[in-house]
Amino acid sequence: MLVSKNRKYKGYNSTKNLIIFFAATLIWTWAAGFIPVFLGITGTPSGTFIFYFGGGAPSVVGLALVFLTYPKEARRDYFARCFSPKRAGATGFIFPVFFFAGIAAVGVLLSVYVFGFEKPGMEWIRAATANPAMIFVMLLLSLVSGPLNEEFGWRGYSLDRLFYRFGFLRASLILGIIWTAWHLAWFFTPGQAQYQMLQSSVWEALLYVAFNTLLSFIVSFVYIAANRSVLAAAFTHMMSNFLTSQLLAPLSSGARSVIFGVTSVFCVVMIICLSVSASFKAKWDVQIQNIRDDMEKFS
Repeated sequence: MLVSKNRKYKGYNSTKNLIIFFAATLIWTWAAGFIPVFLGITGTPSGTFIFYFGGGAPSVVGLALVFLTYPKEARRDYFARCFSPKRAGATGFIFPVFFFAGIAAVGVLLSVYVFGFEKPGMEWIRAATANPAMIFVMLLLSLVSGPLNEEFGWRGYSLDRLFYRFGFLRASLILGIIWTAWHLAWFFTPGQAQYQMLQSSVWEALLYVAFNTLLSFIVSFVYIAANRSVLAAAFTHMMSNFLTSQLLAPLSSGARSVIFGVTSVFCVVMIICLSVSASFKAKWDVQIQNIRDDMEKFS
């Protein structure tokens, strides 16, 4: 039970507020994404501004709910999980690098030497080779192009609440579906990677849907393995973008499809391993109990 001074935070674990988070995030992003399409101003300065105005909705809505519904102690813990490398531990940074580097290596080898697609351009790698300082610019772009705009909300606000209600597998699937649906406007906006996928091949667009939905399970795994670190989850999202897409670009449609397929296979194998792993179950039991304790304490 909450003490009286915390009664105003009774919405901390409210199902209503979780629904508000998802509804507000989707409506804001879809509205900003589709307005330029309906008005025929995609690619113009005003259309580009409106489109990207919706990109930060997950983090902005998530942070708003944190400040409105979290008591001081819970906010302190939230921001520690968002920014503390110590909280994340080595797992939160080492696993994503090796996991997605492995996907990139296998994907490139298969696409070039098995399927005969054009070798990825790897322009970022060439730029970093010519000027190593560029790697910091590239990492910053990778951070801003997804994790910073999204993870204060997706993993930071919603994931614990989904875990509390649905468990690991169902929560990861639900968030993966919503996360993928959130990108809907990208498929109709020229200049976006998803638009190029849909124009190239419906199959490639479907592979992206599978890849992005399954990726949710990997981010959830790292989040739990790294002591519910939002920073580690954001880093995992960042490494997925950086190692399997941005470093390899430009990619042919065929090569991109192969990488999506390889990522999906890696994710499915990982999900199966997690489902039978006693060590992960033990880690999960500890973290879900911590989530339950928080929910009961502040609800």
